[in-house]
Amino acid sequence: MNGANSRKGQSPFYGSDTIALVDLNYTLVENSPKWGAPKIYPFIRQIEQETYRQWLVDFLRDKYAILITARPQKYREATLERIKLLTDWQPQEAYFAEISAPPPEIKEHLLLNYIFPKHGRNGEDYFGIESNPKTRAMYLRYGIKSLRAEDFKKQTVDKFGLT
Repeated sequence: MNGANSRKGQSPFYGSDTIALVDLNYTLVENSPKWGAPKIYPFIRQIEQETYRQWLVDFLRDKYAILITARPQKYREATLERIKLLTDWQPQEAYFAEISAPPPEIKEHLLLNYIFPKHGRNGEDYFGIESNPKTRAMYLRYGIKSLRAEDFKKQTVDKFGLT
């Protein structure tokens, strides 16, 4: 890291090479179903109805972004195609669930088996934009700071005018 992130009040992305760990459902996906709402079957229909937070896509366009999701691997291609179709953007890397487990465990598996081996284990090199509080707690155990999308927008994007 170049030290830009250590200045008090500074955006974790301003003038740095921080890697964004971006959650899919309830973060990048703008219209995720409400908790307890009836599920849409087959699941591919839900993907076909997804929309994405344009402010977040615009923010991430010139950043190194890794999509990290508990969505099963079998939906990877359809999900990435939908994101590209609606936003004309793609993350530099995308990791989907390979194991059946709760989201924090899935994401820890992806972090330990793919992301850390490729990019290093220094938590300060990453920043999570993550909806799940248990996943944010897991990130913190590795020294990775993270925020919910709404909080990230208020504390970083809006505050520093970064889109």
